[in-house]
Amino acid sequence: MNTQVIKSIVIGALLGALIFAIPFMAIKLFFFLLVVGLVFKLIRGRGRRYYGPAGWAYADKIRQMSDDEYQQFKNRYSRYCWGGQDSETSK
Repeated sequence: MNTQVIKSIVIGALLGALIFAIPFMAIKLFFFLLVVGLVFKLIRGRGRRYYGPAGWAYADKIRQMSDDEYQQFKNRYSRYCWGGQDSETSK
């Protein structure tokens, strides 16, 4: 009977300490994840810039091209945009 009381007291003390420490661990975990998230955002965000409406200005020029001009454009710039793979030539 004496060991059952000691086990109950030890288990109660451990659970009480755990319940007491959970908010501190949660705050530390939150700040850790916040810092890691900001670091990854800074790393990934460098290639994803918003250029505004001027970035789409070339789209009007492409829309006004003839079929021959558009084919030449695709052949000239396909390696930059699509890794050199054209849907017609990859078949």
